[in-house]
Amino acid sequence: MIIGAQSALAQIIDIPNPLGPEGLTIPGLVAKIATWLLEIGSVIAVIVILWAALVFMTSGGNKERVTQARQTLWYAIIGLIVLLLASGVAELIKNFLTGNYN
Repeated sequence: MIIGAQSALAQIIDIPNPLGPEGLTIPGLVAKIATWLLEIGSVIAVIVILWAALVFMTSGGNKERVTQARQTLWYAIIGLIVLLLASGVAELIKNFLTGNYN
């Protein structure tokens, strides 16, 4: 008697397309990358702000550490503002080039 593989027990693995269900265009890919960079940059900015707060709290009145914490805080805030402005400008350019003025 010969026993073969039973197809009823085989599992079908559905691997989704990483670019989306209908594929992805170059502008769509650029938009996904920009969104990813915005998210990562925002998380990094929040971590740096928390780090500056920690340095400020543990400075113990040391003027050098307080100055370092203030500078770090300002750099993080400026970086976050630049990140958000860049995201907004990129969205404006995309809307202008695609003719979507809403």
